[in-house]
Amino acid sequence: MSTTTTSETRAPQDPAQPERKSARRGRRVLWHLGHVCFGCSVLVLVVAGALTLVLGVGLSAPAWLKERVARGISDGLPGYVLRFDDMSLTLERNLVPRLALRGVAIAGADGGPLAKLSALEVTVAPGPLLQGEVQPATVRLEGGQLLLRRRADGDLSLALTGPDAAQDTGEPQSVASLTQQIGAVLARPEFSALREVTADNLSLRYEDARAGRAWTADGGQVRLTREGALMGLRGNVTVLGARDYATTLEVSYGGLIGQVAAEFSVKFEDMPAGDIAGQSPALAWLGALDAPISGALRARVDTEGGLGPLNATLQIGAGALQPTPATEPITFRSARSYFTYDPGAQEIVFSELSVDSAWGSAQAEGTARLVGMEAGWPRELQAQIRVGEIIANPADVYPAPVTFEGATMDLRLQPDPFVLSIGAFRLRDQGQQLTLHGEVLGRDDGWDLALDGALDGLAPDRLLALWPEAMQPKARTWIEKNVRHADLSNIQLAIRAVPGGKPDLALEFDYENLETVYVRDVPPITGGAGHASIFDNWFVIHAERGQVMAAQGGRIDISGTSFVIPDLRLKEGPARAHLRTESTITAALSLLDSPPFRFLEKAGQAVTLADGRARLEGRLDFMLTERLRPDEVAFDVAGELHDVRSETLVKGRVLAAERLTVEASKDHIRIGGRARVGAVPVTGAWDMALGRNPQGESRVRGQIEISERFADEFGIGLPPGSLSGAGQADIEIGFAKGQPPEFALSSDLAGLGLRIPQLDWALSQAATGRLDVAGTLGEPPEIESIGLRAAGLTAQGSVRLNSQGAFERADFSNVAVADWLSAPVTLIGRGPGQTPRIEVRGGTVDLRRASLGGSGDGHSGGGPVDLRLERLQISEGMALTEFRATLDTAGGTSGPFEGRLNGITPVTGQVIPMDGRSAFHIKSEDAGGLLGAAGLLQQARNGKLDLMLTPAPEPGSYDGVLGIDQIRVKDAPVLAALLNTISVVGLVEQLYGNGLHFGRVDARFRLTPERLILLEGSAVGASVGISMDGYYHLASKAMDMQGVISPVYVLNVIGGVFARPGEGLIGFNYTLRGPTSDPVVGVNPLSAITPGFLREVFRRPAPTVDGRRPAAVSGQSGPDETRDRSFDYQRQDR
Repeated sequence: MSTTTTSETRAPQDPAQPERKSARRGRRVLWHLGHVCFGCSVLVLVVAGALTLVLGVGLSAPAWLKERVARGISDGLPGYVLRFDDMSLTLERNLVPRLALRGVAIAGADGGPLAKLSALEVTVAPGPLLQGEVQPATVRLEGGQLLLRRRADGDLSLALTGPDAAQDTGEPQSVASLTQQIGAVLARPEFSALREVTADNLSLRYEDARAGRAWTADGGQVRLTREGALMGLRGNVTVLGARDYATTLEVSYGGLIGQVAAEFSVKFEDMPAGDIAGQSPALAWLGALDAPISGALRARVDTEGGLGPLNATLQIGAGALQPTPATEPITFRSARSYFTYDPGAQEIVFSELSVDSAWGSAQAEGTARLVGMEAGWPRELQAQIRVGEIIANPADVYPAPVTFEGATMDLRLQPDPFVLSIGAFRLRDQGQQLTLHGEVLGRDDGWDLALDGALDGLAPDRLLALWPEAMQPKARTWIEKNVRHADLSNIQLAIRAVPGGKPDLALEFDYENLETVYVRDVPPITGGAGHASIFDNWFVIHAERGQVMAAQGGRIDISGTSFVIPDLRLKEGPARAHLRTESTITAALSLLDSPPFRFLEKAGQAVTLADGRARLEGRLDFMLTERLRPDEVAFDVAGELHDVRSETLVKGRVLAAERLTVEASKDHIRIGGRARVGAVPVTGAWDMALGRNPQGESRVRGQIEISERFADEFGIGLPPGSLSGAGQADIEIGFAKGQPPEFALSSDLAGLGLRIPQLDWALSQAATGRLDVAGTLGEPPEIESIGLRAAGLTAQGSVRLNSQGAFERADFSNVAVADWLSAPVTLIGRGPGQTPRIEVRGGTVDLRRASLGGSGDGHSGGGPVDLRLERLQISEGMALTEFRATLDTAGGTSGPFEGRLNGITPVTGQVIPMDGRSAFHIKSEDAGGLLGAAGLLQQARNGKLDLMLTPAPEPGSYDGVLGIDQIRVKDAPVLAALLNTISVVGLVEQLYGNGLHFGRVDARFRLTPERLILLEGSAVGASVGISMDGYYHLASKAMDMQGVISPVYVLNVIGGVFARPGEGLIGFNYTLRGPTSDPVVGVNPLSAITPGFLREVFRRPAPTVDGRRPAAVSGQSGPDETRDRSFDYQRQDR
């Protein structure tokens, strides 16, 4: 059989006349064909007698006989012409005659061929023949052609034709009409003995106007049998096509002669699904298959000619579902279907529909309704299917098939074009139900798939079992390796596939009780609940709640955290974790110190460095690799620390903060804000570089308050009141693994008041300066350098602390205060609450510009001071060298000292606190040497000196009270000039001899940085008495003095009751002006005859300070006492 495609789509003829004409013509053909058979029977009878002698031998009729028989038959067929090529007659051994015609052709009246047979054989029934009736018993046809047509409306018709038959000879007869005509023929008396009609080697042409195709088959057989009132018709044909298998068809028909009601069946083997699908509306659903089908169709025709229920049995061989050549075939090994089709209800009832394929196997039952049958062919099928156990492994996506409990489906199938709409596919699996809906289209360019589904819940292991390894493998692998447990619910999925593209899966689900690892070697998430989704190759899992149990510090709340794989198509592609955590600081630091980060370990810090709460947000970016290196993790985390408290960040101190900020990235980590170290406010940040930082170097930068509480907190040990106000200092601390932290502090001292009463130095809060401190915070801490520059004070040195961090020692290479102090200073700690001991080893102090002082109120928190000065400058030209003093500044500066005046004469003395400054009580056993060293009197010898210097109101000025006992003056040019002037020869000779002896010298003066103001002075001895007052300029060593010289003072003093100390009744007024080396001496001779109390008219008033003469000082001798002592001096002179 060959298959062709035809364009014939004949519709039923509307005009009734042609149809009736065709029907009548068809009936005449059959009627006269019956007469041909009857005539042949008579002919057989006539000739039979002649053949008895040659029984069983076939004889060919002579030409004249052939012509006569042909003419006789044609005359019995009005409108037709019968021709044949040969005729033979045979008497069978059972005495049954058989006539055979060869090359039979039937033509119309116009000569057009209608049918052609290779042979026509007829046997006579012996029973009727014995009764004198000639009736055919059997008829055999060979080589005929049958034309079977199905019109566009689905009606079938059949006609006997030939290869040269004209195509316009009328329509074939319908099967029902044909069977009625056959029944009418068989019902005639002359055919009552006919039992069988066979046709062999038939050619069949099937033209299907609805499908637009035609098939041609050769070697067909048809057998018509008659048993009483029953008529049976059977036929078979083998069809060869383009496939590697042949299709065989067997058709059977049975019914009562003359009645329409009948039964028919069609059996077939290896019939292509596409061929059979177009033959019945009930088989339209097979159109998308490419597979051989074997089976049977059985149906009844009712008395009205209507088709009754169709029962079908289909065995489908190996093939594929492939609606178009471009669609990827979905192969199967076999399928089977048992169904009943009710044409009236247009419904198919499937009692079994099963399939076995590489994708799986299942068995179903259900019903399908044919919709849109107005044109005799369904537009669509609407089905409700119930499926039993399903064993599935589509496209071998699973290592082993998976089994489902069953399913129900609401489907709609549109055969052409192929559209399978799934209204609801409900799959039962382990107590859960998966519901799918969507469409599958077989387009000309491939499959177009859109499915949406929902599932109540699913265990992760079942999810992985149902998740094909080849579909979104990165997401599946991540879940398989990292999700240890979860309860999944509200699962939503969508599958999309378009021609030429890869299938795309979208999946969403809620989860609870999640336990998963999101970064390798980091503690897992537990108790997680949230939502996850896969869309457009983007995988996101979001935690609405959950926790991480850190190695230290307890629970970390991760509510709001999410994990993202942005492109599931990439192998070992990127991933991102969006973090949102709340926990203790210890837990957060423990998480940051987890492998592969180890941030705290790199910084040399413990995760327990602080207590408090931490709220962090940020992200981690890393690659989904088996071996994740630290440099492959990029992160950016920020957050806040609250209620922070640490006893380890600052050794020995408590660091506390209400709120600190945290920033961490691949390049650095930073923690900063406002805090307190003990009671001291501090603002700053700790910053650590990450990446290439093998030493774990980090740094703290910030500002710290410098105030009295700073000194108290860090145990600096300054006396109370040394600091006032508060300033800010910039501080920087550097950390490195295995090394003590290094720090540097600097401040402009703005807002800070400083006061060092011992140095008479202070810095107001409005002033500024510079403080720089650097050192290490080891065990113990060290201050390697400290520098101070403020208000004329500069100091540079280092500080050493003890093992407890308290002050132990400070060494300053040089301390300079304005222009009066420049010396190395050492401060030595004396314990908590004690003012350090001060040691000065060298340097200079200039008392002209300042003083060593104290409060003098007895309540100062001072301490001991040990001075070893190179030089203590008292005034211009007067200094103590090799100055040594052991002082106590508690309650003011006090203590003994010693030195050499101008490096020559030793002196001793005592520092006495007075009015917040220092007074000096100086003594010497060599008054003469001391006066000479001072440049006042080089020719004095011997004598005891007692000098009291008390602070004057002016800075660097002192009020002095001098007392000298038993001093001798020799070779004094100024005194000699004075004596010569008053012509006291004996005294001059005495001066140049053993020298003049003075039993007592007293003086009151004001010593300023520029000059010495001699308020009152006297020197008395047995030979002479001298009074003096005036000015001595220290820089120029020039004097401007005046006084009275009284010769023979031992007698002269008796009359000088009303004179000044050192003056007698008779005395000469004198003046000394000019340099001390060569002064100008002036004497007023008239003053000698002037009583002492009138002598003031010859001289200027004595100098005063502060508008008054200085008051007497305790221990100072008064005038009367001086006069009383004159006799003692006289006796000593003798």
